[in-house]
Amino acid sequence: MYFIHKFRILNFLMSIFFAFLSAGNLMSATLSGRVTATHNISPLGVTVSIPALHRFTETDSLGMFTLLNLPAGVYAVEFSSIALNRLVRTAALTDTETTLNVELSPSVLELPGISVTSTPQPTDALSSPQSVTVVSKRNLDRLRGESVMSTIKDLPGVATYSTGSSIVKPVIRGLSSQRVLVVSDGIRQEGQQWGDEHGPEIDALDVNSIEVVRGPSSVLYGSDALGGVINIINNKIPSVDEGAVVLGGNLLLNGFSGNKQSAGALSLSGANGQVGYRASVSLRDAGNITTPARELFNSAEEEMNGSGAIGLQGDWGSLSVGYIRFDQKLQIHEDPNEEPDATPNQHVEHDRAHLHTNILLNGLRVEAKAGWQRNQRREFEEAGGREPALNLNLETNTLDLEGHHRPFGKFVGTVGISLMDQTNRTLAEEKLIPGFDLANTSGFLFEQWIDDTFTASAGIRYDTRTIDVLETSEINVTEQRLEYDAVTGSIGIVWRLIEPLALVANAGRGWRSPTPFELFVDGVHEGTVRYEIGDITLNPEESFNVDLALRAASTRFSAEISIFRNRIAEYIFLSPTGETDTASGLSVYEHRQADATLVGGELSAQFALTNWLVLSGGFDMVRGTNTEIDRSLPLLPANRVKAGIKFLTTKLGGLYNPYFSVQLNSVARQDRVDEFETPSAGYELITVAGGTELMFGGNRITIDVGIENLFNVSYRDHLYRYKEYAQSPGMNVFAKVSVPFELIK
Repeated sequence: MYFIHKFRILNFLMSIFFAFLSAGNLMSATLSGRVTATHNISPLGVTVSIPALHRFTETDSLGMFTLLNLPAGVYAVEFSSIALNRLVRTAALTDTETTLNVELSPSVLELPGISVTSTPQPTDALSSPQSVTVVSKRNLDRLRGESVMSTIKDLPGVATYSTGSSIVKPVIRGLSSQRVLVVSDGIRQEGQQWGDEHGPEIDALDVNSIEVVRGPSSVLYGSDALGGVINIINNKIPSVDEGAVVLGGNLLLNGFSGNKQSAGALSLSGANGQVGYRASVSLRDAGNITTPARELFNSAEEEMNGSGAIGLQGDWGSLSVGYIRFDQKLQIHEDPNEEPDATPNQHVEHDRAHLHTNILLNGLRVEAKAGWQRNQRREFEEAGGREPALNLNLETNTLDLEGHHRPFGKFVGTVGISLMDQTNRTLAEEKLIPGFDLANTSGFLFEQWIDDTFTASAGIRYDTRTIDVLETSEINVTEQRLEYDAVTGSIGIVWRLIEPLALVANAGRGWRSPTPFELFVDGVHEGTVRYEIGDITLNPEESFNVDLALRAASTRFSAEISIFRNRIAEYIFLSPTGETDTASGLSVYEHRQADATLVGGELSAQFALTNWLVLSGGFDMVRGTNTEIDRSLPLLPANRVKAGIKFLTTKLGGLYNPYFSVQLNSVARQDRVDEFETPSAGYELITVAGGTELMFGGNRITIDVGIENLFNVSYRDHLYRYKEYAQSPGMNVFAKVSVPFELIK
C-alpha cells in the first residue's frame, strides 16, 4: 500500500502535466509599445526583454518596439539601458495585440531586476513572494570575487564558510552545505557538498548573474533547499534577426594581491540567423594567502576551465545544448603547531552537459531541462602524491519538465516533474563513505493569482527518494536500501500598499533527506581533522518557515526589511563524543539529531541624496538554537552592520559613469557557539573602490580597482576554517577589467 500511495500522487501530477499539454488553443500574441524618457534623454537602444521566453528586442529612434509571435500568458517584461534606470512591468498577453508604454528616468541606484528562481515564471524581484537578491550586469563586474561564492558574501542574510580563498561555501540565514541548494541555469549542481572543505565547482568568470533566494524552496527544488537557493546564471547564447551575422566576445582580467592571484577569461559568441553559439576559456593562478601576521604555507590554487554552447531560436521557442568543464587544484593549509611541513592537496574535476528547451505549444510554454554531471574528487596526503587517499566519483543525471499554462482569468501556473539519479563510487583504498545509487522522483504544482495591487501564490510538491547502498566491508556497511518521501508546500502574498511600497508574507515547508555521509561515515576525515561517525537511524529534516518583508523601490530610494522564523525538526549536526581515536589521535565526532529553531532578519537600503551621492547601509542577524538542550547551533555567522557612501556621476571628461566608494563592515563578537566551537572577537573592515567605463572602438570597457581590509586589520572570521591557528586574510588590492569587442558585425 505504501508504494501504491506514492505512485498515485505522482500519477496524479503527471496527469495534470499532460492535460496541460493537450489543453487550450494555439494563440499567437504581439507585444508592442513605446519607451519614452525624462530629462530629454533619447530612448534609443533600450533593450526590451521577456526572460521567460528568451525573447528580446531594442527600441528604434522613436522609442518604438514590437515582439511578434508570443504565446499567451502573463510575463515580466524588463526595460534596461545604460543611461536609464532598469524597469520591470507585468504584461498579460492574449491572442490580440497588447500595448505597453513606459517612461524611464535616470537613476544612480542599482534597482532590482528580474528573478527566475523564486517562482516558476520569472518575475521582478519586488513581486517575489520570497526574499530574493539579484546581482547582474555592471554590479556583478564590481563584486566578482576570487570564487563565485565570495561574490555574494556581503548580500543581506548571506555569509560564507571558507577554507582559504578558493573553497567558499554559501551560508543563508545560518544554514549551509546540504541545506543550501546551488543550481546552475536551473539545474542542480551536484558534487560532494557534505564536506566542510568542498566548495561549489563553478567558474566565477563565466557568470552572467547570480540570484539568491532566502528561505525554504523545497516546493520548486526538492530536498536540500531548507535555507535557500543560489542560482548561477551563465552567460547567454546570443541571437539576432534572420540573416544577420555577428561575432564578438569579451576579455575579463582580474588580479588580487592578497594571494598574488591572477585570473582571466576569454569568451567568443556569435549568431547567424536563428543559430547562436558561445565558447569560453578561463585560467586562475594564486599563491599562498597573506595575513597581517604571516604567509599561510601550502594555501595556493590553480584553475583551468572552459565551456561551449550552441542554440537555436525561432517563433516556436528555443533549444540549446552546452558543456562546461571545471578543473581545480588546491592546497590545504594545516596547523603549523602540529604539522608545519604538511602539504595535503586536492584535485577536483567537474564536467557538466546540459540541454534546455523552451517550446511554445497549444497556448502553453513547455520547458525541459536535462543535465549530466560527473564530479571526481581526489584528495592527496602530500604534494607529488600519485595515489589519492580519497577518490570519489559521482555521476548525476537530471530531467525537469515544466508546463506553464495560459491564463485562466487572473490565474497563471506551472506543473512540473523532476527526475534525478546518482551513482557514487569510492575508488581509493580509504573508504570514508560507501558507494551508493540514488533515485529521486517528484512532481509539483504552483499557481499564482495576479492583480494590479495584489499577488497570491501557492504550491505543493511530492518527492520520493531511494538510496541503494553498496556493501563496504572497510567501514562495516552492508548492502541495503533506504527510502524517504515528503510532501512540501508554500503560500505567499505580495500586497502593493502604495506605490512604491509592498508588503510580503510567505510560509513554507521544506525537507532534506540525510546524506550517505551522515548515515555511514566511519573514519578519519582529513579535511576536518576529525574522526567522524555516521548514524543509520537518522530521520529526514523537516522545516516550517515564516517570513515577513516590507519593500520599497524608486529612482531615489530602495530598501527591504525582513524577519523570519525557521523551525527545523530532526536537525542533523556533528557533536563531539569526548573520546579520542587511538589510531589517529583525533577527537571523535558523531552525527546526532535534535529539534532546532532559527530566527533573525535583514535590513538593506540605499538612498540617493543627490545625483552624485548615494548612501547605503544594512544589518543582518540570525539566532539558532538546539531547542532540546537550549544550546546554540554550530557555525552561525555573527551579527553584521554595513554602511557605505558612493560618489558618482554620468560623465567626467572622457570617463563614463565614474565612481568612488567607501564601505564599512562591522562584525560583532560571536559568543553564541556550540560546545566544540570557540568564540570569535568582533572587528571592523573598510573597503575602498573606484571605477569607470571607457569608450574604445564603439565598445564600453569597464575598470574597477580597490583595496579590501584597507588598514590590514588582524581578525579571525568566525566561519573561517583556519581561524584556530591562522588569521583571516589581510590587505587585498584588486583590479578588474572587462573588455568587450566585436570582430564581425
